[in-house]
Amino acid sequence: MIQYKHGVFGLHLLFRLNGSALCKAVTPSILSSIVFILLWQFTNINNDDAQLFFHPYPIGALIGCFTFMLAFRANFSYNRWWEAMTSVYQMHSKWCDVAMELAAFHLQSEHYQKPPAFGAHPELTCLVERERERRNATTLEELENQLDEMIENKQIASRGFHTLLSKRKSTKNMSRKNGSPETKRNNSKSSEHKSASHKKNYGIDWLRSKLITKTKGAVLKTANKNIPKAWEDDSPPLFLQEAAHLLSLLSAVAMSTLRNDLEEAGSPLMVFTPGAPFPHVDPDEYGADVRKDWNVSRYAIVSAMRFMLGTHRNSKSRTLYNAARPFRVIGDVSDAEVEMLQAARGPLAKVALCTMWLEEFICREYMSGSTGKVSSPIISRLFQFISDGMLGYNHARKIAYIPFPFPHAQITSFFVLVVMCLIPVLMLTYLDNEAFGFVLNFLTVLCFSGLHEVSRELEAPFMNAPNDIPLNNFQAQFNESLITMFFGCHPDAYWELHEQGEEVLDNDQKAKSDKDDNQKKADGDSVPMSVIAEQ
Repeated sequence: MIQYKHGVFGLHLLFRLNGSALCKAVTPSILSSIVFILLWQFTNINNDDAQLFFHPYPIGALIGCFTFMLAFRANFSYNRWWEAMTSVYQMHSKWCDVAMELAAFHLQSEHYQKPPAFGAHPELTCLVERERERRNATTLEELENQLDEMIENKQIASRGFHTLLSKRKSTKNMSRKNGSPETKRNNSKSSEHKSASHKKNYGIDWLRSKLITKTKGAVLKTANKNIPKAWEDDSPPLFLQEAAHLLSLLSAVAMSTLRNDLEEAGSPLMVFTPGAPFPHVDPDEYGADVRKDWNVSRYAIVSAMRFMLGTHRNSKSRTLYNAARPFRVIGDVSDAEVEMLQAARGPLAKVALCTMWLEEFICREYMSGSTGKVSSPIISRLFQFISDGMLGYNHARKIAYIPFPFPHAQITSFFVLVVMCLIPVLMLTYLDNEAFGFVLNFLTVLCFSGLHEVSRELEAPFMNAPNDIPLNNFQAQFNESLITMFFGCHPDAYWELHEQGEEVLDNDQKAKSDKDDNQKKADGDSVPMSVIAEQ
């Protein structure tokens, strides 16, 4: 898949060669223009006595019919491409639901200390206060300065979760020195105005002040203090590890069958490393050494020429291209798994085998109590989501293995050749300038053949690189979503009760209050010298 920026008037798009339908349409356009030059030099069709057309309507009828034919094929091809993308997203959406629900059910097991439930305290009606270090929102000026600094230092946001956490933490603790005093005053005035407006309109502050003095309050603990974790960060339960592995394996096998990896070739499955950069969606973004593995040349111009001539999509090139973009599986793939997957014949059999492994695992763990006291009807939703994901996979497989109808593709290709020969005759009949006729003939054929090439690029969305769907990138994103199964409960899910009327203080206020109490106690224990003298 080619990611692009339009630029000024879209001119930036014109300089991309590899993957361009315009580039592939140049060849038939040049051939047609050569036919025009030959007819101009060696015939007298442009003379009045030898004119073939006295009116453009006869050939206009043909051009009109061919235009409808091309438009229909382009529309059908785009529908195939978009349906393939939709099916892949539906497949991952449902299987991600399976992962998240498995993790949620597993946290209800008796082996873990659960957060307190609001349902166990129906007397609580106050609003919950969440502790947060950052008190003021980042201003637009500060945000602009942050973006400028990121661009200057080439700090592109990483897609890994751990890097994301560090960035969020640094954002909270960021100093406000970039803002001018005038900006700060305006921000403080704006905040005061908003706060007063909320109180006047009986907003959240007014409601909090009314409720906190009448009922018990709940205070959420901060995300880094006194939270009883279900497990250590580096050692999630084996149940979740195996569930993530089976779901990742299911997705990887499904993806590899969609892009028609040859069964004779080696396994395109490798171990997944959390936090690693996502694979490029555009093959040209890979390094020259990597491109050489599937292009037989490290030069981009050679790849563009092979794309223009249509010689880059043979079985060997596609196999090398797919091998250079493996699918990564959480927890790696064992030799026994690879052997059994190779024993299953056909793409559907391989995916069905992985589905059976996952469903058997869920049944076995449910019977052993890994999902807590979650009832059977709710557990059955997991199997429904697995089935829905398989439905999305089969919709995508339908597009991957059923080509665009041959009769429509054949007749469209035939009339492209017809137009290449008829347009020069039409130009000779109505134009008296050879150079202008050459240019106009070239642009006319370029329009028709370009639309035809667009249709050909879109009709096979899983195979036509570089305009294919980036399945290995989607697999990496799916793996990162599975890693979130290991994070446990919400960080603010653990809270503690305060008695009626008790003030809720933040950490700084508590520390200051404790310090004052200690000082008063010390003053009370010591006896003044004046009292000793009087005695």
